[in-house]
Amino acid sequence: MKILLLLLGHTTTFVRAESKQKTFAQIESGFNNIPDSIQTSIYWYWISNNISEEGVIKDLNAMKKAGINRAFIGNIGLNEVPYGKVEMMSEEWWKILHSTLKTATKLNIEIGIFNSPGWSQSGGPWVKAEKAMRYLASSELMVKGPLKLSRKLEKPNELFQDVKVIAYPAPKNNILILNENNATISSSPKVEGLSNLFDGNKFTGVTMAEGDVMTIDFQAKESFTARSIDIQTLEVPIVANATLQVKKANGESRIN
Repeated sequence: MKILLLLLGHTTTFVRAESKQKTFAQIESGFNNIPDSIQTSIYWYWISNNISEEGVIKDLNAMKKAGINRAFIGNIGLNEVPYGKVEMMSEEWWKILHSTLKTATKLNIEIGIFNSPGWSQSGGPWVKAEKAMRYLASSELMVKGPLKLSRKLEKPNELFQDVKVIAYPAPKNNILILNENNATISSSPKVEGLSNLFDGNKFTGVTMAEGDVMTIDFQAKESFTARSIDIQTLEVPIVANATLQVKKANGESRIN
């Protein structure tokens, strides 16, 4: 199987200087002189109980200065953010909310409040784990049969409820990943550090200048059934146009 990955660097469209300046001036004017007909709204997240009366008042004044005239308050808890002392629905929380609404009224800023805390307005401390929103998660165990197996599968996480156990024949080459061990990989033009593109590290890669075009060619040493292809960018912003071309074992071609 042959996989051809074509990456095109970001291209820039050039316009005449006077046209670009005119367009920017119009945009700048629209931001500096926002008409009353424009309702500029934001989500205003109160994260992990980290709020204060002084803080919300400063936030509202900053919104007014920036031309924001509508804000929706959402109380969100994030595990990676240390929790503050103002617990949701506590007396201090209600006091801060009252100051928020009073200050917003003076500044002519509309305030909306999510109907409950949590992501997508459906969480809250009163919702127990067994009644919360959930998603399917799984763990797997590879075994070679025939054999009789009696064993508990590993739980994918602590708050887990069994739904179903499914056993199925593993597809051939189920864990095959194209790399230098089973494929010949080349690029045109040749670049240094090409192996960085498939080492599984999101922080290593190759650098392309704006407008450059590079073709990456994977030629598998043996035919196999491709079940999926996963293309990930580095942990940095990237803009690119890409074309994926695949030549199957029977000679058919496919371009995406």
